[in-house]
Amino acid sequence: MAKAIVTGGTKEDADAMAVLALNLRETNLSWIDELIIFHDGISDSKKKLMQQIMPIRFIEYKCPINWIKLWMNRTIRYFSPMVFCKFELFNLLQDYETVVWTDYDVLIKDSIAEILDTTKGISFIANYDVMLSDMFYKSIYKADMNGYALDGCSICAPLIVMNRNLHNYMEYYEWCYKCAKKYIKHLYLPEQCVFTMLVQHYKLDYTELDMEIYCMHPNDMTDKTKILHAYGQPKFWNGLVNKEWNMYHKMWKDMCDM
Repeated sequence: MAKAIVTGGTKEDADAMAVLALNLRETNLSWIDELIIFHDGISDSKKKLMQQIMPIRFIEYKCPINWIKLWMNRTIRYFSPMVFCKFELFNLLQDYETVVWTDYDVLIKDSIAEILDTTKGISFIANYDVMLSDMFYKSIYKADMNGYALDGCSICAPLIVMNRNLHNYMEYYEWCYKCAKKYIKHLYLPEQCVFTMLVQHYKLDYTELDMEIYCMHPNDMTDKTKILHAYGQPKFWNGLVNKEWNMYHKMWKDMCDM
């Protein structure tokens, strides 16, 4: 059955997602049947050019949460409602045996095919330095969080793996959006907070991905790091210098100039 790698962002992020596609073609094409890109209006010309890199399916994302509610949240006003397209992984399991989310502000240095081997159906990176309570604005009241361990570790979501060993995935899909709607005003780390609550609510047993391998800032990488994640600022494209990323970026710009 088909395996897809998934990313998503605004149309302004198209160049960075094209660089990711070039990076994936170089390092992981052997197991990827398709790259899926959620977006909010990438031009047809850029889509056609990106599809020369590898098989890509573009899906225009329409967040089901009312825009008035969305814009009550400061984080979403900064990042855009595209942060919630990660929930679509559950929905994609209707069409794919395995789906892997990666953020696009990354550099993948080697094959990560080993992450596909999960019998639990879902894999996350756990962040033991951040508690669930840290993922909300201070406007949240503890009384509103009955049943959740506010001091529990959080889910970090730049890399997520799901396959059909995960039962009830459509129930989780609907629950994530309902949870986001309920707490929308208070979410500081929106989709990561909801994933953390999902794990607690359903007592999900997940395969834990090693942060040191799959989510290290370029300034903190170790010898075993496979994915450099340029979280925060600057990014690779606006001040964080990385020769490999710059090489892929030049390849993309050369394609655009042809």
